[in-house]
Amino acid sequence: MNRSYLKLFAIVLFGVFTTASTLFAQSVTWTPASGTLQQGKANSLQLHFEGCSPDGNVDLPNVPGVSFTQVGQSSSMNIFNSRVVQKLILEFRVSPTSEGTVTIPSFSVRTDKGNISVEAASFEVIEATLGNTGMKPDDIFKSELSVTDDSIHEGEIFTLRYVLGVRQDYQNRLNDISLPQWNPVGVVTKGFESHRSTNFKYRNFDYSAVLFETPAMATRSGDIKLPKVNQTVSMVVGRRRGFIFDDPVVDNYNIESETLQLSIKPLPTGEPTSFTGAVGQFQFESKVIPEIVQVGEPVTWTLKLSGTGNWPQGFGLKPRNVSASFRSIQPNVNKEVSEDSPFEGSLSEDIVLIPTKEGDFELGPIEFSFFNPKTDRYESINIPAKTVVVNPLVSQNDPNDLSAPSTEPTTSRPKPGDSLPFELDPSGVNLLTKPVELLSSPLGQSAQGSIPKGGVKLGYLAFSFATPALLWALIALIRSLSLDPNKQRRRAFKQLKQTTMALDDAEPAKREAQLAWRAAVREFWEIEIEEPSSTDIEKAVSEKSGIEQATRWKTLWQNSDKMLFGKRAPSFKEWQSELRDLLSQLRQPGISVRRLFSSGAWFGSIAAIAVLVPTLDGLSNEGLDHYNEAAFSKASSSWLSELNSNPNDWTLRHNLGLAAAQEERWGEAIAYWTSAFLLETDSPELRWNLKVGLSKSGGYYPTLARLVKGDGLMAYISILTPAEWEKATYLSMVVAALAFTGWVAFAYFPQRKRIRFTFAAIGLFAVAFVFGSNWARAEYGLLANPEAMVVINEGQLKSVPTDLEVEQIQSPLPEGSVCLVTKTFLGWMKVELPNGEQGWSRKENFAPLYGTLEDTL
Repeated sequence: MNRSYLKLFAIVLFGVFTTASTLFAQSVTWTPASGTLQQGKANSLQLHFEGCSPDGNVDLPNVPGVSFTQVGQSSSMNIFNSRVVQKLILEFRVSPTSEGTVTIPSFSVRTDKGNISVEAASFEVIEATLGNTGMKPDDIFKSELSVTDDSIHEGEIFTLRYVLGVRQDYQNRLNDISLPQWNPVGVVTKGFESHRSTNFKYRNFDYSAVLFETPAMATRSGDIKLPKVNQTVSMVVGRRRGFIFDDPVVDNYNIESETLQLSIKPLPTGEPTSFTGAVGQFQFESKVIPEIVQVGEPVTWTLKLSGTGNWPQGFGLKPRNVSASFRSIQPNVNKEVSEDSPFEGSLSEDIVLIPTKEGDFELGPIEFSFFNPKTDRYESINIPAKTVVVNPLVSQNDPNDLSAPSTEPTTSRPKPGDSLPFELDPSGVNLLTKPVELLSSPLGQSAQGSIPKGGVKLGYLAFSFATPALLWALIALIRSLSLDPNKQRRRAFKQLKQTTMALDDAEPAKREAQLAWRAAVREFWEIEIEEPSSTDIEKAVSEKSGIEQATRWKTLWQNSDKMLFGKRAPSFKEWQSELRDLLSQLRQPGISVRRLFSSGAWFGSIAAIAVLVPTLDGLSNEGLDHYNEAAFSKASSSWLSELNSNPNDWTLRHNLGLAAAQEERWGEAIAYWTSAFLLETDSPELRWNLKVGLSKSGGYYPTLARLVKGDGLMAYISILTPAEWEKATYLSMVVAALAFTGWVAFAYFPQRKRIRFTFAAIGLFAVAFVFGSNWARAEYGLLANPEAMVVINEGQLKSVPTDLEVEQIQSPLPEGSVCLVTKTFLGWMKVELPNGEQGWSRKENFAPLYGTLEDTL
């Protein structure tokens, strides 16, 4: 029992002692609290919290000439003599700017244990040195702030440079460089972000440097003092021995440039009246859309200014003078500044004008003036006036119009292919009276069309010339191997070498070897004489190998004569030795490269083309039955379900257009007929119905009207669809390739010159047809774009995608218009019309010319 009480007493005593030591150990002190700090160096200073921790941020007192930056935090817990010590350390980077004595005054800090006072700390500031080298940072580093222009005007864009260099003999100690820290007043800059490496010489030392350049602009005239640029560099000042490797000891140094004094000149006097404060280089344009309207139809007048200049100063455009015969809507101003530079941008100002009277009106002229620092003078851009023709409003149901449709029933009906009693205005606006509904019947046979790819890659035409070239190379290689003139010389050379290796010197064998050798000599040296003399041998060899070789071959031939016909024959072994020495100085003949490029290497080649013929499927009779029963909605649903699974069937689109027209949905009808026409241009029923539909529309794509009418070259262009013209272009490339290949093949048959000429003519005609087909496809314009849309419901083109009553620009969007989608947002689409006008409209107001809406988007 006594021992248990003793243990309990010891535990209680330890707890009391620990609690008391903790309560009485709370303190906040600087470490070190005295000593030296180095000017121009990032000195390390720690604030120790023992037995407590800061409650929030620590606000240090303001010390003149010293900057504090907290760079880290750490904590620890130790037990010394049964005493628990908890410590939190805040680490600061201290940078004094001048020498002398620096005192951090006493201050109070708020902790989780209450407010605790921090005693003052005092330091002597001395000049910094790099480790134990005794070198000052200024002896190793050189930084400078400068400009590239001698004369700078207010608002002018000039180049500001900052360079930091380190002596090359200390470059290996460099560890890291921070981004420059700079906060100028009186100038606008992008900041020192990008840099490049450079070199320079200073005080007879070579420096490696980083050069920062940034565009800048002075916001006022007079003297502007740019502050110093600060940059932190870390240098290796020594090594600390580690467990395996030595760790580098790194010190941070603060490098400051000198200040820079700028004298900014004011802009010269005598500025034009149209000057609004722009300084730089600019482009200015004016656009009026449309230029021919009716009374009450809006006209959009756009001014656009773009270029490089003092965009941060916020200059604008002069107000425009407009006739009182126009009612104007508040201008929409759109200013865009480049993300890469605050000095590059554009300013567009749209004003919508609604004419209230008919007549010819001038908009403009417009002048924009700016100061150009490069020429040191004011410059003006003058845009001449544009004339807007305002026609009187034409009523679509004028009772006095004799061409108005009759309400009486008709007894006869024109047939497809007959001329209509109305014309289509190629300008794209139908101002004529609407005709009666003279529509053809639905089609019962299914037919497929092709979607264009959006363009032809004329580079494929190179294959039309590459194919015969490859054929020529292959033929030339084969013929050079089979008809090589050196082939016999190579065989003769082998025979000559075999003679040198003959071992049997008996008379019959020796005579046989000599005869074979003589025949090989004639072939090798290309001697046509049946039995040449030694002089003939000498002459033939001298033409190819020189006099010395010729003399030795002559002697060899004479000795061969003696062995065959003389009484005192020389030694056969010695003769073989001489022959072996002569052959060692010769090379075996190779393949003749010239044969690769001779016309004799060409020979004929045959090519065949397989043509695939698509099969046609019949349409379901369900849609036709509903249509004949006047159930047009059911017919549309039936045909639409088939179209979703077979989007390239132009007959389905034709029939869907008929069903929509019967329900007075002329916008949809025109869309279906237009897409069907672009899949099949050779149907008279389709062309007829499209003419009727366009006459019911308030607007349409002008190219479509000319194609439907088939006037002039459009009759030739509308023979094929855009996709068919693309196929014709590629097919012409294939024909050209085959024709030129045939021209190459028949080059080996001189008696077939006419056939060769025919192939050449066909090839040239095919090349011409390539460009003609591509031109015909291009004449379709937007209609050949697989991503084109057509407007099926007349509406408004809005500047903002919303139906709320907000201030925005609106312009009419007539049904039948063709456009391209540039953006989508929720249920809205931003489209661009052929005249460049852009705006937002609901997705349900559009239908694709090709495929489905999901595929197009």
